[in-house]
Amino acid sequence: MIRKAILATDLSKASDLLMESIPEYKKLGIEEIILFHVPTISFNYMEYSGYSMRVHIEARMINHSNRLAEQGIRSSYVFKEGLPSQEIVDFALTHPDAMIIIGSKGQGFFKRNLIGSTTLRVIQQSRNPVLMIRIKNLGKNEEGSAECTLETRELASHGLLLTDFSKNSGKAFDFAENHLVENLETISLMHVQDKVIMKHHDPETIKKFNKIDTGRLQNCTISLRQKTKAPVHCVLTEGAVVPEIIREVKQHEVSLVVLGTHGKGYFSDMVLGSTASAITQLVEANCLFIPMEAEKEES
Repeated sequence: MIRKAILATDLSKASDLLMESIPEYKKLGIEEIILFHVPTISFNYMEYSGYSMRVHIEARMINHSNRLAEQGIRSSYVFKEGLPSQEIVDFALTHPDAMIIIGSKGQGFFKRNLIGSTTLRVIQQSRNPVLMIRIKNLGKNEEGSAECTLETRELASHGLLLTDFSKNSGKAFDFAENHLVENLETISLMHVQDKVIMKHHDPETIKKFNKIDTGRLQNCTISLRQKTKAPVHCVLTEGAVVPEIIREVKQHEVSLVVLGTHGKGYFSDMVLGSTASAITQLVEANCLFIPMEAEKEES
């Protein structure tokens, strides 16, 4: 069970929305949250100039901490100066049992700035699981200020575990099986047979693939059902991988997509993985990214 989390906040209107999912964090089993903030202005400047921003930041963090305490979650807060993404990743390394919680707007595949460079880099670099809470832009209000909301406040209602039967997705499956599924209300296990690959095989070979993949999914389902009383569904489909995942999320109101990432790249989509990269940008659900272990990546 996931008991500790590091909630990264820049104290913006968007990141404040992460506090609205406190009841859902509890459903996942989280008992302690460390609020983490990297100020845009150095503490040395604040102290030298008598700048009141530090007092303001501390007041905001204390308010968040009190809200968590009211919901029965232990909390503390930490400030670190530096590049936000790197500071978040480095701090999380000192808490290997913790999950990172971070927000993302994620409105389009080709508009990467809308997901936020900090969020993307954290997902790419983190050795800790990263829970990305999807934030949706609503446009500007009558006063001209940008408005936003959570894509969904729910996390535990329906989890979708993605697998391609690789070592990478196996790591994500193991994590979900041992730490997550017992707290989910409904679980789907999904494998998409890539139509680009399948079209190069004859019908008899495809039939064999179907039999193998069906058997694998059934075995995984049996394993999951030993960990939870929640209903577990298998989804085996053929098509374009990302569109099929998006369709499944929309049709069945998935609240949390769980998938593996290589988690060691800085800029490269190929290191993050093309499917994970597209899901980060396009899927309208919260996402939990599970990185591979360091020793496996370096072998």
